[in-house]
Amino acid sequence: MQSKLKPQTLDTTPFQIHCHACGIDYTVAAAVADEQTQCRNCLKPLRRTETGLMRVGDLLPDILPPGLFDEVIRPEDVAYTHSLFLQCFLPVRHHKTNALEWECGNRNAKLLITAGKLMNPAVPGQFRRCAVPAGSMARIAVTYVNNYIYRRKTPVVDLGESLRDALKKMNVPIGGANGKALTQELQNFAAADITFGLWFADGNAQQDQAKVARRLTFWIDKHPEQGTLWQPEMVVSDEYYQSVRAGGHMAPIYMPDYIDLRAKPRAQDVYTWLCYRLRNPLKRPALIPAVALHAVFGSDIKLMKHFWPEFKTALNAARQKYPAAEIEVLKDGSGIRLHTSPPRIPYRKIGLIE
Repeated sequence: MQSKLKPQTLDTTPFQIHCHACGIDYTVAAAVADEQTQCRNCLKPLRRTETGLMRVGDLLPDILPPGLFDEVIRPEDVAYTHSLFLQCFLPVRHHKTNALEWECGNRNAKLLITAGKLMNPAVPGQFRRCAVPAGSMARIAVTYVNNYIYRRKTPVVDLGESLRDALKKMNVPIGGANGKALTQELQNFAAADITFGLWFADGNAQQDQAKVARRLTFWIDKHPEQGTLWQPEMVVSDEYYQSVRAGGHMAPIYMPDYIDLRAKPRAQDVYTWLCYRLRNPLKRPALIPAVALHAVFGSDIKLMKHFWPEFKTALNAARQKYPAAEIEVLKDGSGIRLHTSPPRIPYRKIGLIE
């Protein structure tokens, strides 16, 4: 009589891996721990300590708050961008009123973007006027560039295979119209001049200015999947590089949510703003007047009566991706009230993300 073989079970005990190169910590199941040869964040080889991998299960009672693993967010699904891009936003769409200059923000923080010019690689001796980056593809392009600089610690940004690979992993179609739109927004961003203005409560003020790119290498690459012109490399200016590399200004974005909202750029803005505002517990409920919301999210809409319905639609879409956000929409339309909520990125609960 043959005995039945018991199905093999995998050891799902969580193990912690620490990368000595970039300093990130993340967890994997014990069964696949030995297969981890490179860091998920910086892609550099991992090295073992004399005691091997640390068993997270042994540390759970001391360092991990309840509910940390309610949702698994992989480190590679988190991108970093400058926090001011989560408070001051690009135009929702291209329009003649924002083609050459765009200003957005509130009385404490303002973003000013001025369109620049780029050489036409197909026509010797010719430069062409770019536009202010706008729309969802511009938001994705800016986040890609900032994340690339921050994670890889280099001012040289690959806009060829690395970009295509990143978009494929995020399920962003890169052929046809999407490929052309992304290429155009990368060019618009590269040519732009960025000015951030900050006004502090103590009366001080600060202005930072930077040209995004100091060098572009054009390479006509008729990629079989898209047939569009791609720029394989951008070298950002020293000023822009330093502003991104100053870690205290960087904030995380959960890219699967961000990509899912790409058909609704205003909802992308509301979503990232909520994630940023609710990253830490609030001292008290925060009342955000409709006038302030209009200044941040409705620079393209003149009248409040037209803005408020648009904002509520965007807010509802954002809340579908961040259902734990506790937000009270005031019935009289005078604003919203934010309450302390669980952060969208659980890793923040133990400070693994800046």
